[in-house]
Amino acid sequence: MSRENLVINGIFYFILTAFFIYIFVREKYLVEKIAKYRDRFSEKIITIFGIKGEGSKKAVHKIVNGSEAIITAVILVLIIQRFYIGNFMVPTGSMEKTIMPKDRLFGNMVVYKFKAPKREDIVVFKEPVENKVLYTKRVMGLPGEKINIRNGHLFADGREIDSREYSALGMIGFDTWVVPKKNDVITIKPGMNYNEEYQRVNFDIGKVQKLLMENGNTDIIEQFLPKLKFYVNGEETGMILDYLHDENILKKITSGETVEIVLDEDCYFMLGDNTNGSYDSRFWGFVKDSRIRGKAVVRFWPLNRISLLK
Repeated sequence: MSRENLVINGIFYFILTAFFIYIFVREKYLVEKIAKYRDRFSEKIITIFGIKGEGSKKAVHKIVNGSEAIITAVILVLIIQRFYIGNFMVPTGSMEKTIMPKDRLFGNMVVYKFKAPKREDIVVFKEPVENKVLYTKRVMGLPGEKINIRNGHLFADGREIDSREYSALGMIGFDTWVVPKKNDVITIKPGMNYNEEYQRVNFDIGKVQKLLMENGNTDIIEQFLPKLKFYVNGEETGMILDYLHDENILKKITSGETVEIVLDEDCYFMLGDNTNGSYDSRFWGFVKDSRIRGKAVVRFWPLNRISLLK
């Protein structure tokens, strides 16, 4: 993580935390101040709509008071969940037996603002396929490493790093991935007749994900993803789907151009603990650092399985 990002994050969290401390210390004063503005707002509504009856006036005050309390609570909860303690539900079995479907987790949303993820961390991140959903996976490949699945075992730079049994599974039988790091040169090469192929299959990343999750058939990818090749510093590797969400880059690719980009941040290789039932980096490639939201630390639901996650 760059010094600049550390400074920016430090300033941001200092200001945000100071704001919450101020609210706590000055609670009585703020409550009185807000109550005055709330009453003025209620009186304006009464005047604008010409409300006459005392019962109706009381109802307006009650509605405004209740709405203000709800809106304030929702805003504070959203800020806390986004920047301090996240609350997540895991819908699938991709992390079994560590995390079961429908488990609810608390996440540390601060830690990765000040240090990089480590191998084996369970992280929450915004997936790169549809660019909408939060996934929970384990960090298994770090920036700059060569990840290899050989005879069902996972290796990083030639060293075995995990005892779980893995299959390559992912795109076109890939079993080796070079994890890109900041300042690496990423090259994206379309296959021959790429534009015609792209049009023929009516490429839709979201459709690939939906079909995979519904049918569990990894061969479906080949029917919908036109042949793209990704290289890091000249060595073939897995995908970085972020670039397919960039309109300018996508236009170049679909017209058959080779695209070259200098990577502006580190990437990670994510795997699910349910190794043969996880839709992870073996299928959709690497996760950029900016997609990582936080570290999953505690399971709080169901109550009979409350525990720290590791």
